[in-house]
Amino acid sequence: MRLNQITGELIMRAVDIYLTNAYRNRPERQKRPFELDPQKQLPEILTGAHPFEILAGDTTASLKAQPVSLTTGQAPRMYAIRLGNLSYPHMKLAIVEAFFQDEFVFTVDRHDTFHFEPEMPGFQAWCELKELNRLVKDSIEDAWHKAGIPTLRGLRESRFGRPGSSGGLDLTASTVMILDDDIERAGVLKEILTRSGYAPVVGPAGPRGESKAIADFEAAAAKGRSVRLPPGLVPDAGNVQDLCALIHKAQAALIVLDISYRTGQGPRVAAGLRLDFRTQETPILGIYSMRDFGPDPDLFDAAIRRPYRTEALLDLISKTLVRRSPGGSGILKAVE
Repeated sequence: MRLNQITGELIMRAVDIYLTNAYRNRPERQKRPFELDPQKQLPEILTGAHPFEILAGDTTASLKAQPVSLTTGQAPRMYAIRLGNLSYPHMKLAIVEAFFQDEFVFTVDRHDTFHFEPEMPGFQAWCELKELNRLVKDSIEDAWHKAGIPTLRGLRESRFGRPGSSGGLDLTASTVMILDDDIERAGVLKEILTRSGYAPVVGPAGPRGESKAIADFEAAAAKGRSVRLPPGLVPDAGNVQDLCALIHKAQAALIVLDISYRTGQGPRVAAGLRLDFRTQETPILGIYSMRDFGPDPDLFDAAIRRPYRTEALLDLISKTLVRRSPGGSGILKAVE
C-alpha cells in the first residue's frame, strides 16, 4: 500500500484491532489512546502533531564486521506507535516500507530482540515473555489481514500469489537456507530469492502458538496473574543437530539467519552451526533489528539491519555467497 493510501481511518481501525488482541478480557485497556482525522492521509498527519516515532535511517550492512556500501537509494521508512500488551509495555504498532520502495505494510514490532545469555538471571522468564509476545503479534497480524489491513501476508499474496510447492531443489542454483520465526517474512524473502535466481529453502520456524497456550495466557491475564508457557513452546536454541542435518542435506551455500530466530536466540543458533562439522564452513548472513548490537563477526560472515530494501539484501548476498565446487570436494570459492 502506498503511503498516501494510508488514512487516519485505516490507522485507527488497525489500532482498535491491535488493542482488542493485545488486551483481551481487559476492555478498560482497549480504549484508543489518541484520535486521528479519518480523512487525512499519513503524509499529512505527519506534518502536524502526531503519535508516531519516525524510525528511518541508513541500512547498516557489514562483511566480517567491516561496513560495506550497498546500492540501495533512500533508506526504508518506518513509523511506530508504542501500544504495549498485557505483559509487556514496549510492543509497537509499526507501518513499515517492507522490501519494496513505496510499499508499506502494518506490522507488530515486538521490541524485545535484546539478547540474553542462558547463564544470565531470568533467562528462561525472558524467553517465555518473548514467546508470549510472539503469540500476541501473530494474533494481531492475523486479525489485521482478515480485516483487509495491509500486512506482510497480504503483500506476499498480492505480489506472488499463493505459495507454491517447493518441489525438488535446483542444485544448479545457489541454495539459500532461510531461518526466521516470522513465517510471512520468510515467505516473502523466499519468493524474492526464487525470482532472483536462487534456490531458497525455508527452515523450520520456532514452535507455533497453540490455541491452549493463548487461552491460558488470556485467562491468567484476565485475573492479573502471569502465566508460564509449556517447555515445548520455548525453543531450545542450543539444540541444532536436526537443523545442521537439514542444512547439510539441502547443500546450502548460504544461511540467512534472523537474530530473532528461536525466540531471539539467533546468536546461539549461529554458534551451534559453527561447532558442527556439517555447517561450520557455510557462510551465515545475520539480519538484526535496530535494537540489536551488530552480530558477532566470529559467528556471522555478513550482517544487515532491518528494515532494508530488496536490492540491499541481494547486493549483500552477492558479496557474501560462496558455492561448493562442482566436484563436491568441499572446496569453497566465491561466486563470480
